[in-house]
Amino acid sequence: AESRELTDSVVTVTGASRGIGAATARLLLEAGAKVAVQARHRERLDALADKFGNDNVLVVTGDVQNPASATELVARTVERLGRLDSIVVNAGIGMYGGILDRSDDDLQTMMRTNVEGTVWAVRAAVAQFRRVPDAGGDIVIVSSVAGLRGGADEAVYAATKSAQAGLSGA
Repeated sequence: AESRELTDSVVTVTGASRGIGAATARLLLEAGAKVAVQARHRERLDALADKFGNDNVLVVTGDVQNPASATELVARTVERLGRLDSIVVNAGIGMYGGILDRSDDDLQTMMRTNVEGTVWAVRAAVAQFRRVPDAGGDIVIVSSVAGLRGGADEAVYAATKSAQAGLSGA
């Protein structure tokens, strides 16, 4: 893939409050992009806005399990930052153990976050990209090698990451 200038690009990042999402948002901001960040908890997102400025960071709280959160993220990004060039779909949960080691609620939360949360974010971004003729857009889905080859004590997690790989490939 060829690299391109990120200055003044507009990118959304889900799961941006910590880990890979927070690091991605920070690197994009350091490269000159304007970034809309989303996570369930606002405090860490506000710290990014404090550091890089409200002109460069849009904070949108939301839960990727809810399709309306993805729609709101994209709509507010376009409203406040003028457009959407790329989305980094990063929100995810990892839970490990045998298939019987976690509660139904735990597994449902992981499946809804990792699979449905990815689908809702991609749908919202693609709908926006289609509204702007000839503009296109980039979609980056942060997954895991577990989606290609599961390991011991990660069957359901691997299944969710495999679903992401399938969506990416399609």
